[in-house]
Amino acid sequence: MKILTLAQAQNAIALHNSNSVITAQQMQQLLGNVSVTFAQIEYVTKVQTAAAHKAQNIQKITRANVILSSTLKAHTSVYANKVKKTAAAIQDNDQAAVAAFTPQANYFEHTACHSVVQHTEHADKQYLYAIYNNATSLYMHNGAIVDEQHVAQFLTPSAKRDMLNKDSTVHNKTHNIRHTVAVRTIALANIISIRARKQYTTV
Repeated sequence: MKILTLAQAQNAIALHNSNSVITAQQMQQLLGNVSVTFAQIEYVTKVQTAAAHKAQNIQKITRANVILSSTLKAHTSVYANKVKKTAAAIQDNDQAAVAAFTPQANYFEHTACHSVVQHTEHADKQYLYAIYNNATSLYMHNGAIVDEQHVAQFLTPSAKRDMLNKDSTVHNKTHNIRHTVAVRTIALANIISIRARKQYTTV
């Protein structure tokens, strides 16, 4: 994906600061009644800094190509199938454990539109459930683009380690397998635009 420019990043932050949001209803209308579709989303998140640096406002702007779905048949799980496929290709995995993989319960539940999920205890907190194909992002601090080394100095030790020592695989502790499927739940309030099914929606 194309790397964001400073002007595009500034525009993204301006849109995010407008307090306009793409609603769950808009997401459902955009996705229609399709089982699976590709989409491009853009969103802005505030970087969680260490307590000593809580006054620092660092924002991350991300563009991602993702897989979304409006409806999924009961016997179909795009996520589980992708996990099993990528895990089976990793030699160190126990293949019986790979075959036994099932998604675990989480803090959210799917709504009538499968890719829109809500917090199990706070129904007003809604997220976009997205399986990532690829993404590009940058960080903004004090009006300038900064790199991960700059951002890392404001993080907790564990967050700094995760940022600077990325692992391309995901470890599923329940089944003790590794896979390469990245899933994110993005707060709808952070999404500034989405393009899917030849349609474009922005805040």
